[in-house]
Amino acid sequence: MEKLISNYSEQVTPQLKWVTDEQLEQIHYATLEVLERTGIVVKNKEALELLKDAGCRVEGEHVWIQPWLVEDCLRLAPKRITVSNRLGERVMPLEKNRVYYGTGSDLPFTIDLETNERRTSTKQDVVDASRVVDALPNYDFLMSYAIASDTNPDVSDLHQFEAMTLNCSKPIIFTAHNAENTEALIQMAAACVGGVENLKANPYIILYSEPISPLVHTHDGVGKMFKCFEYNIPVVYTPGVLAGGTTPVTKAGCITLMNAENLAGVVIAQLKKKGAPIIIGGGATPMDMKTTTTLYGAPETYMNYGIMTQLAQFYGLPNFTEAGCVNAPVPDVQAGAEAAATILMTQLEGCNLVHDVGYLEGGKTGYLPFLAICDDLISMARYSGAGARISRDHLAVDCIHEVGPGGNYMAHPHTFKYFREEIWSPRFFNRYHWEQWLGKGKETPMDKAIKEVKRILAEHQVAALPEGAAEEMQRIIRQREEEIRS
Repeated sequence: MEKLISNYSEQVTPQLKWVTDEQLEQIHYATLEVLERTGIVVKNKEALELLKDAGCRVEGEHVWIQPWLVEDCLRLAPKRITVSNRLGERVMPLEKNRVYYGTGSDLPFTIDLETNERRTSTKQDVVDASRVVDALPNYDFLMSYAIASDTNPDVSDLHQFEAMTLNCSKPIIFTAHNAENTEALIQMAAACVGGVENLKANPYIILYSEPISPLVHTHDGVGKMFKCFEYNIPVVYTPGVLAGGTTPVTKAGCITLMNAENLAGVVIAQLKKKGAPIIIGGGATPMDMKTTTTLYGAPETYMNYGIMTQLAQFYGLPNFTEAGCVNAPVPDVQAGAEAAATILMTQLEGCNLVHDVGYLEGGKTGYLPFLAICDDLISMARYSGAGARISRDHLAVDCIHEVGPGGNYMAHPHTFKYFREEIWSPRFFNRYHWEQWLGKGKETPMDKAIKEVKRILAEHQVAALPEGAAEEMQRIIRQREEEIRS
C-alpha cells in the first residue's frame, strides 16, 4: 500500500484563484498601456529626475513610462523579502503563499474596554493594542490600530512607534508623516536593536506609504519610501482605492488602475536603488453607491484582493492586502461573518501581508476584544488552509479493520494519536451543550474575549528593550519636535 501512494503528496495547501494565467496577462498588458498612454503624475523632484534620466517622457509633473522600463524594473525587484522581529529573529519570509496577519493603523476611534463607549483614540490605546497583539498567538505583525491623538500632531507618528516597539516585539508596519519623521523613526528603531547596521541586516520595521488614486505619486509618499531604501527597510507602496470613485467600478478596471500605480512604484523604487525591497498590492475596496461607504467586508472586495494577489505572484513579488476589517460598527453577527469570510479568503488566496484585522465601522473604530475574536478566525483559516493529510496511517485502514463493523473509535490509540491535530480547537467560540453552557454562566465568545484582553493587559510581559533604548527614543522625539518648531 505504501508503494501505491508513494507518488502522492501527503498534504496539499488548498488554493483559490479567481482568474486564469491568460487573464493575468491581459491585465498586465492593459497596465502597460495605461502607463505608456495615460501616464502618471509625480510630485517628487528626485523621482522626476530619475524617471527622466531613465528615458521617460516628462512634461512638468506628468510622466509616461515605456513598457520596456517596467519589465526591466520588475526583474530588479526582490522576489523574497525577509522580515525579523525586534529580537533579531527572522520570522516573516515574504514569498509565495506565505500568509501573515496583523492589525491596521491609525483608527480615530476606540470602543472603551471599561465603559463600552466609542471615544477618540489615544496613545494609551496604541499601547494596549500592542500588548494584546504581542500576546495573541495568531497575529504575526503589528500596526498601531489607533491614533495617538493626545500627542503633538507633528510627531504623533513617532509617539505611535514608541508605543508599539515598547509593548510588542513582533514586526511592525508603521506610517509616517514625512521623510524627516521617517528618518527619526528609523533612528528610534535602530536604538532598539543595537544600532543602524543591525537594523539594516535584520529589519523589523516596514514602511506603509501609498500613491493617491488615480495615478498621482506625492512628494511625501515617495520621499518616505526613498528614505527607507537608504537603510534597506522594506516598503509597502500600495494604493488604497474606492472602486467607482477613484478607480473604474468594474473589477478589471479597478485592478488595472491599481496595478498601474503599483508598477509605477516598482519603477520609481528600482530607479532609486536596484533591488530596493518593495511590496505591492493595495486596498481594492468598492464604494457603496447608496452611502459612499468603503465596503471592506463585501464579496467583491476579497475577489479584488484575490486577483491582486495573483498578479503579485505573476510578477513574483510580495504583496500587501487586508482582511478581518468589517463595515459593522460593533462586533456583532455581521462583523463575525465579514471577518471570517475575508480572513479565510486571504488564506486560501495565498496573500502575504494581511492587515487591518480587527477594524470596525469601515476602518474608523477599534475594539480590543474583537482582535481576540479575530485571533480565533485566523487560527480557523490557517487550519483550513493547511489542507488534509493523506498518508497510510491517516487513511486508517488498519484502524478501521481493528474496530470492525458496529464498533467505535473513541478509545482506539489511533484517535488519541491524531485527534488534537485533526480537530481544530478554538479559544473563544462555544461548543457546549445547552446545560453545559448554562453551567458555565452563559458566557459568550465576546465575554471570553473581554476576559482574555483584560488578563493580557494586567499580566502579559513584553520582551525588554536594550538598556537605554527607551530613553533614546524619547530623546529623538524631543529633538524632532524642536526641529519642527525652529
